[in-house]
Amino acid sequence: MKKLPWKGLAGFIAGLSLIYMSMPAQASATDAQTSDSLAGVWFCQSVYGGPFTGRSCRTWPWLKLNIDKSYTWGSEKGTWEFKDNNLRLSARKGKGRLNSDGQLIIEYESKGINYRQTLYKRN
Repeated sequence: MKKLPWKGLAGFIAGLSLIYMSMPAQASATDAQTSDSLAGVWFCQSVYGGPFTGRSCRTWPWLKLNIDKSYTWGSEKGTWEFKDNNLRLSARKGKGRLNSDGQLIIEYESKGINYRQTLYKRN
């Protein structure tokens, strides 16, 4: 049997505590890196919801996420936060997430209609 590097129950608990305490810091670093890469201008690629389903949305207002965590989306202004792969905009109910293709999917409700917009970032 392999000997463990800690001695006794107190050492075991202390070791588990150190491992557990380090986990959120790693997740926060990932969120911070992703937040930095989210900053920029996002354009509407497609929309699903109400009368707009299936229509082009390339002329819709763009979403500008600033590095200082402020944003502008058409006439809407506020602050944004990215945590646990969820984007939250302060002036809009709903949330966004990045998909595996690097697109931003934002789901929200407006005037009783649920919308899902797919946005892409121009470099």
